[in-house]
Amino acid sequence: MKREEKMKIEHVAVGHNSELEADMFFIELLGMKKTRSKSVPADLMEKFFSVKREHTLLVYEYADLNFEVFITDDKSKASDMFTHCCLLIDNRDEFVDKASSMGYDVVKVPRDVSNGYYLFIRDSFHNIYEIKENM
Repeated sequence: MKREEKMKIEHVAVGHNSELEADMFFIELLGMKKTRSKSVPADLMEKFFSVKREHTLLVYEYADLNFEVFITDDKSKASDMFTHCCLLIDNRDEFVDKASSMGYDVVKVPRDVSNGYYLFIRDSFHNIYEIKENM
């Protein structure tokens, strides 16, 4: 890749157990809009992800941010403890209150060098989102 070329993330893909849980997180908490729903056939799921079952794929959007959400229709959870994406939001303290009131796991760790804090939210599938305030 040439140095002057730009790169940006087109979408982030995550799993969720149900469309209802995905809607709660992406629409109710994050304020995104569900823009697409389609079925991904088992043969493609197997080729892409080695999963031999049809899945529903939902797309949630907000400005240039897109999430593709694969619905598992089971009780599995994400098991990766480190992979996360970072979201910039306008009012982090308000967001923490809303996420907590909706029952999401909120991890708030004080910073050593300032009055600020690190913030991570875990959704019902155990996907991890770092939250920073838009400056």
